[in-house]
Amino acid sequence: MKYHILFFLFVAMLFQCQAKREPSWMRELPKPGNDTYIYVRESGEGSTVNSALAQAMVRVFQSTANRLGQPFDAQKVAEALNSGTDYQTISKEYAVPVNRVGIYSTQLRNGNWWVYVLCQVAAMGNVEPVWDRLGLTSTAENFVALTKSIFVPGWGQMSKDHVAEGIFTLVGELALVGGGIASYRVAQQQLSIMRANRGDVAEFAKASETYNTMQTLSYLAWGMAGALYVFNIVRAITVHPKTPFDITLAPSFITTPQTTAPTFGLTLRF
Repeated sequence: MKYHILFFLFVAMLFQCQAKREPSWMRELPKPGNDTYIYVRESGEGSTVNSALAQAMVRVFQSTANRLGQPFDAQKVAEALNSGTDYQTISKEYAVPVNRVGIYSTQLRNGNWWVYVLCQVAAMGNVEPVWDRLGLTSTAENFVALTKSIFVPGWGQMSKDHVAEGIFTLVGELALVGGGIASYRVAQQQLSIMRANRGDVAEFAKASETYNTMQTLSYLAWGMAGALYVFNIVRAITVHPKTPFDITLAPSFITTPQTTAPTFGLTLRF
């Protein structure tokens, strides 16, 4: 019983770590991997996460368009983003290359959402940028994801926004382990039948064939489960965040251009 309690306390600690974790780019912008792009961090506030995110992305497009000397209609872009238009479509329409690589959001005391975005944007207007996906996840974030996937296969991927991959990994792991256990039990049943029918050649041979098949299937299932488990751990470390995934379980403070406000709540967004 005490081990179960310790396990749940550990899980709660992981959630707590996730709650207080801010991405490293909130403190310092990453260094570009080449000269064709630069990193830009912008923020926005809104009554919903999507509206705050749209405001932040408009600011990214606006600053980049101004720097590249491209015409830009901020109101039209804001309406397009709020209606669900993908930012990559807008990027092509206005010839303003933007690649969003990070999102961090938190809910303020007044109920509004504050969203920060990290984007790679073109450094020059006449050079096609070559985006780089390296260095966007801190060592601490990778360690938390690794620890999660060690205890629950797929959890690390889920915490890095690859929810579908995490779910498939968890389901696959459970199915393979369960299949291995079921095959092993059938094999043991057939072994008992073999021992009880040593004098019956036909019955012994039938049970022996089933035993060998089930034993092979159990080893195969466990081997595949082990391979998937290792792959799950590797993916937890190497996969990059893709979409918003926020967990807030404890009070924290966030500073915006307007105010410093405490935040508290439980939020899961996929």
